[in-house]
Amino acid sequence: MNQQEGRDAIQGARVVYIYHDRIDSVGDKAATEKHTPGAITKAIEELISLVRCVINNLNGANVFITADHGFLFQEQKLTATDKSELDNKPDKAFIAKKRFILGRKLKKTGKAWHGFTRNTAGTDDETEFWVPKGNNRFHFVGGAQFVHGGAMLQEIAVPVITIKELEGKSAQQAVVRKVGVSLLGSSRRVVNNFQKFEFIQTEKVSERNLPQPVTVSLRDGEELISNEITLTFDSVSDSMDERKRVAKIVLKKGNYDKKKEYYLVVRDADTQVELERISFNIDLAIMNDF
Repeated sequence: MNQQEGRDAIQGARVVYIYHDRIDSVGDKAATEKHTPGAITKAIEELISLVRCVINNLNGANVFITADHGFLFQEQKLTATDKSELDNKPDKAFIAKKRFILGRKLKKTGKAWHGFTRNTAGTDDETEFWVPKGNNRFHFVGGAQFVHGGAMLQEIAVPVITIKELEGKSAQQAVVRKVGVSLLGSSRRVVNNFQKFEFIQTEKVSERNLPQPVTVSLRDGEELISNEITLTFDSVSDSMDERKRVAKIVLKKGNYDKKKEYYLVVRDADTQVELERISFNIDLAIMNDF
């Protein structure tokens, strides 16, 4: 639609719902699920363009971006340890997916979480569910790198982003700030003395988004237990791949308790203000002299 056609289409509407399905359409197919990371990048780019269109061309003033659910994605092919030990689909199941089973008289099992939908979803029947523990999959329905429907935080907590158009002086005086920086990857374990951490610059540098220099280190509370790396996020590129940076962290020699929480600390290199403190477990299979 051109600008006028778009405005005519939504004229008189109090709420306009726009459905975007790139991630699911790629991830939910076995033949294409390996392309999920690319679909995520493309989806973010498309949503940004869509918001600009709504505000600049369609006179939208308030935009909400959310999702119906989250998901899990594993880059490597699944192994036996990624799958539930359950041998067969229960006889009383009427829906069996990779991350949940619904049925009646399922009974409890030590190999999956069990519960009633009357407690979790307010149903008025005796429907029960099984959910695999952790991020495992029920292997008797195939298993996949891209899954959703379980009870992990990534699957049940969804984002809500609010965009509101600034007007008048507010728009002219919009805050100038440094670009955002975010850690990539879901693993929260350090298993080697030498560890790489990948970060992404969440928006490109512009007139109102300034470069962000940061320091990255591993710490026990405030005690430094690694080298400290400085990274500068100053990319002006629209490509998310070109906005990535890697911190190469070398852990100091010592005895580390694998059950204790240590922290990856990201600080503003200019002000030393702490931007992020992310908990990690250190589980070194072989201690060495690095």
